[in-house]
Amino acid sequence: MEEPRIDRRVGFPSLYRESYEYWDKLKNLGYNYGDNLMKRSLSTYMLKNPNLAKFLTAYLQPILVKYINSVKYVRTYFNFAVRKGYDKIN
Repeated sequence: MEEPRIDRRVGFPSLYRESYEYWDKLKNLGYNYGDNLMKRSLSTYMLKNPNLAKFLTAYLQPILVKYINSVKYVRTYFNFAVRKGYDKIN
């Protein structure tokens, strides 16, 4: 029987980062786009059709959320004032 493959590049969670961010009391961490992006940005008339609503919320919404989160990642990657693994950007 073959053993499960372990991804060794990930490593352990950083204790330094946990101790550094322990005292952070951050508010306004941004909007959670994953829950209702399509409901807030499209017409309710389009969501009345069950086939179209299923396509928009189940298939298209995760793709758009990934695009939004990738823009946030690029913003932190090219910002010299924050760490590379910082994920609390607005």
